[in-house]
Amino acid sequence: MPKVGMPEIRKPQLIEAAIKAIDKYGFSGATVSLIGKKAGVSPAIINHYFGGKDGLYEETMKSLIREFFEVLSEEVTKTKNKPAKTKVMAIVKASFSQSQTHPQVVKAWMGFWASAMHTPSLYRLQNVYSERLKTSLVCVLKEEFEIKQARNIALTMAALIDGMWLRGSLAGGINKKESAQQIQDYLDLVFNNKEDKVC
Repeated sequence: MPKVGMPEIRKPQLIEAAIKAIDKYGFSGATVSLIGKKAGVSPAIINHYFGGKDGLYEETMKSLIREFFEVLSEEVTKTKNKPAKTKVMAIVKASFSQSQTHPQVVKAWMGFWASAMHTPSLYRLQNVYSERLKTSLVCVLKEEFEIKQARNIALTMAALIDGMWLRGSLAGGINKKESAQQIQDYLDLVFNNKEDKVC
C-alpha cells in the first residue's frame, strides 16, 4: 500500500509506467529501475512509497480492478429497469470493455494472475476481485433464480469470462464480440431451460 505523502499526481504516472514495463519486459522482467526510468523518477522513490516492485504491482492492479468495477457499475446502471439477462450481459460487456482489453492492460492482468499464485498480497487481491465479480453476477441472477442456482450460474459465468480472457490473450488479442456472443449463447440456454421447466 502506498505510504501517506505520495503525491496523487505521481501515482497514475507510476502505474502507467508499470503497465508499459510489464508490456515490454513481462511481469518478472519489469524491474523497479526500468519502471522508474519510464516514469522519470528515482527507483528509490518507488521503494520508499510502495516498498518495492510488489507494492507497486499491487497498487497497479488495485487501480485496474477499481476501473473495472467503475465500468461495471456504469453498465449495470444503464440496464436498471431491464430483464436480469440484460443486466448479466452488461457485466459481461464491462469485462470486455475497451479499457480492460487494451493489449498492455491484458498483459498486466495475465502477469497478475500468474504472480498471484506466489505472492500473498496479490493472491488476496485476486480473491477480492473474484468474489466481487461473482457477487455482482449473483445479485442480478437471483432476480430470476433460486440463490443456489444463481450462485452456480454466476460461477460458470465468471469461469467463461476468465476463459475468454485467457484464450484471447494467448491468441494475441481478445475478440470482444465473439467472446460476448459465446457467453450470451450459454446464458440463453440457461434462461430457456428455466422457461421450459416453468411451462
